[in-house]
Amino acid sequence: MPIHINEHSGGNFLTVHVKGILSQADYERFVPKFENCARQNGKLRVLFDMTGFHGWEAAAIWQEIKFDVKHLADIERLAMVGDMNWQRVMAIFCKPFAKAKLQYFDHTDFAGARTWLDESVATGNKMGERHLLKYQLLLPEGILILEPDAPLETADFDRLDREIDPYIAKHGKLSGLMIHANAFPGWVNLEAFRAHLQFIESHHQKIIRLAMVTDSKLLGEFPKIASRLVHVQVKIFSESQREEALPWLKAATPVSPDPHWKHE
Repeated sequence: MPIHINEHSGGNFLTVHVKGILSQADYERFVPKFENCARQNGKLRVLFDMTGFHGWEAAAIWQEIKFDVKHLADIERLAMVGDMNWQRVMAIFCKPFAKAKLQYFDHTDFAGARTWLDESVATGNKMGERHLLKYQLLLPEGILILEPDAPLETADFDRLDREIDPYIAKHGKLSGLMIHANAFPGWVNLEAFRAHLQFIESHHQKIIRLAMVTDSKLLGEFPKIASRLVHVQVKIFSESQREEALPWLKAATPVSPDPHWKHE
């Protein structure tokens, strides 16, 4: 059977192993077992081991969608463990739509996934413990530097609005945006994802150039997609080329900046 489910800690901790190609029949056997665990134990913590998993048969894809819609709310913390890049990408893009805390782990860090599942779910939600997005607005050039190193929150985009909108109102546009990141941070929830989309929609025509500084192959693909969707010049720089990114952004200064202007 390609899906194996094991109960731990009285039933509220599950390890789900999937291998090979999943079929509709696999879901017909798995779903009742999962529903029984959720009914008896309430919110579950799940270690989803995808090592050796290669995807779904056509009919099974619909079963997966139905399972996600109906049962993701039964999970409070989900550790996804995999050995393929597409599995990591899938986890990243599922994160904004899952109510559960979700984290991806490489198959070599199985113990780390288990440790993370054992942590308190309540961590990181208090105002005093919030991990804020690092940013800097360079003046008078009008260049915004972002350094995301944790999942993005709605509050991050509210802070950015307050920081850059006065400059844009004064000068019309930002000369550039530099995003320096080691990996794609994702979002803490669906509301943050929506806030990100709204931020892009309201600001992409007010930025001349976008420099992405990263060695991440995944992040390196984002500017290529962005260049087709938004009106902005995009260039990718590796970590070793970081010093070249800022001069490239400065060369795009669209206005004659007022050296006496200050953001209050």
